[in-house]
Amino acid sequence: MTVRPKRILWPTDFSELAAKALDYARDLREVFGAELHVVHVCEPLIIPPPDFPSLSEETLNLAHTKVLESASTQLRRAVDQFSKEDSSVKCVILSGNPWVEICNYAKSFGVDLIVIATHGLTGLKHILMGSVAERVVQHAACPVLVVKSVEPHGN
Repeated sequence: MTVRPKRILWPTDFSELAAKALDYARDLREVFGAELHVVHVCEPLIIPPPDFPSLSEETLNLAHTKVLESASTQLRRAVDQFSKEDSSVKCVILSGNPWVEICNYAKSFGVDLIVIATHGLTGLKHILMGSVAERVVQHAACPVLVVKSVEPHGN
């Protein structure tokens, strides 16, 4: 049995580590002649309770729109270096819970492989923040290649 991914998904949070995962995704895309789907998930802004003095819902919606526009610009910049006018690279901005949206996207678009970075949080930070990569590994319907934040020692 030969495994040849036709669609590879690279979710990004625009971090330096995510860019490292892009190197893997890009190389695998070239080796297998696969489509590359690039996704960034913006978490929705939290609307405070009505009795809490804060910004209006309209202002929050405008702020979220600006966040989506900024993410779109960053996403395009992240892939322009290698994808100039390449129809096999699909860029998408999603809104919601990152691991849920990544898994749903992968399933909806028949993704064969997800290449995702992990920041390697441990202890209290991991408990409080969780790990998007860990959740994706647990819930994705396809294989997941996790690019770790720590480089192996030696050659």
